[in-house]
Amino acid sequence: MNDPMNKPKVLVPLQRSGTLASMASRAKTDTDEAVRARAAGRPLDENVDAAILDTAWRLLLEDGYARMSIARVAEEARVGRPAIYRRYKDKSELVAAVLADKQARNASNIDTGSTRGDLVAHLEFARKRFAIQLAGTMMVEGRKHPELLEGFRRGMLRPRLADIIGALERGKERGEVRKDLDSELAVHALLGAFMYHRIAAGDPKKGWSEHVVDTLWPAFAAK
Repeated sequence: MNDPMNKPKVLVPLQRSGTLASMASRAKTDTDEAVRARAAGRPLDENVDAAILDTAWRLLLEDGYARMSIARVAEEARVGRPAIYRRYKDKSELVAAVLADKQARNASNIDTGSTRGDLVAHLEFARKRFAIQLAGTMMVEGRKHPELLEGFRRGMLRPRLADIIGALERGKERGEVRKDLDSELAVHALLGAFMYHRIAAGDPKKGWSEHVVDTLWPAFAAK
């Protein structure tokens, strides 16, 4: 009598059902799409942003625009070049972003309540923070790359000019400053004194800002 338990077993190769195959295919498609979505749309890392901008600023001051390169920025910021090109299409766009970032960080919001105090504070800000070497770089590079010089003027100089003009206009409203004063020309006189001193004599010393404002104030003040 044959024991049914001892019958040889026939191994049938397992075949993936249509349902399982379609599920696997959909899973692969979903994974690929997720990877593409993350690559295209994941939020940019703010730490990487800061590293790129800070490094580009330092190299711009040290090496100038012509010698500065995306590869060098990437190397010294310890990021990959693709991380930079995801944010900026080329070197000029990176530099424009650097200038805008510096202006945003250096926004002074000065309002001491008196025009004289505001003017002294603005000159002190320039004395301590203005990067004269960057201005020189932009003037030189502006011959070949006028968009850089325009970006420097638009991103850093004009906002500062507007701030100081605003201080003088507030002074007119308070009756401290002559109503007929050409505020833009007055700002040029203030900042021109600073620029000339930096070029001719070096960094102004403590007390210089007060001395300049006191010298020019009689020409600004309401009678």
